[in-house]
Amino acid sequence: MSDDGKLNIATYFIMSSPTGEVDDVVTDVTKLVSDSKTLDDATLNKILKDYNTEQFVYAPTPDDGRNVIVSAYGQVSADEYVDPSTGRVLQFDHRKRKFTSVTEKKQVLGGSVAGYRASMAKSIETYVAGQYKAGKTASAVYGADNGNITVVISSKNVNLGNFWSGGWRSVYTLNVSARGGVELKGNIKINVHYFEDGNVQLHANIDKTGTVNVGDEDSTAKELSKAIGKIETEFQTNMEEMYVNMHRTTFKSMRRFLPISRQPMNWNMAAHSLVEMTSGAKS
Repeated sequence: MSDDGKLNIATYFIMSSPTGEVDDVVTDVTKLVSDSKTLDDATLNKILKDYNTEQFVYAPTPDDGRNVIVSAYGQVSADEYVDPSTGRVLQFDHRKRKFTSVTEKKQVLGGSVAGYRASMAKSIETYVAGQYKAGKTASAVYGADNGNITVVISSKNVNLGNFWSGGWRSVYTLNVSARGGVELKGNIKINVHYFEDGNVQLHANIDKTGTVNVGDEDSTAKELSKAIGKIETEFQTNMEEMYVNMHRTTFKSMRRFLPISRQPMNWNMAAHSLVEMTSGAKS
């Protein structure tokens, strides 16, 4: 196989790593490629930069310990990301998945967008605290001078000791430059990995829309959280219904209720022991 072919396969496996398992995948892929020229440090850093940014990895800041999300919406350079709550630009180590320093750069929003962004950030933090598992979720609200607001929610629950992990990523966008009802566009992605005595993964990706009435800053922030809550609740309800239907229909059709003999299994151990003894005597 060519070097480019090896690199494409290695990139695919790393980018497909389940939540909380990328380090293990990188270790195994590095051994399989076994070529430091094809998968050198610079190449691996680039792959991990793409992975961390796509997965909305979050980490505490080096000074005050607040979680900041690594996302394309706040990316300043390959290893610099803005903290939208303060406007500070932080440097991120993609290999160690940690913020290492605070740069001298800063993002300053103009006009009324800053006020809307701040109110929405507080409202989203309250929503996340009430709906997501404590200590396993981070949120960010980004603003732009053209009035665009982007909300990012990233949640992960990893328990590799019990052979499972899962991640949730949701993004919502709207524009607050005009008053009245505006469209809220949302996208939700989840991935779940269960690997005890097997390897089962669930991936879901869905687009949703809603409406937010843009008025004053506080009322708009409340409307936004309410709209997001409605979208995410409906999504989770649909997922639960899917699981129930899979149990009643899909799995039922796959399951063989009787063995090929069409006779139910006799769970009496004595009966089987007697058969074995009789068979042994005949032979």
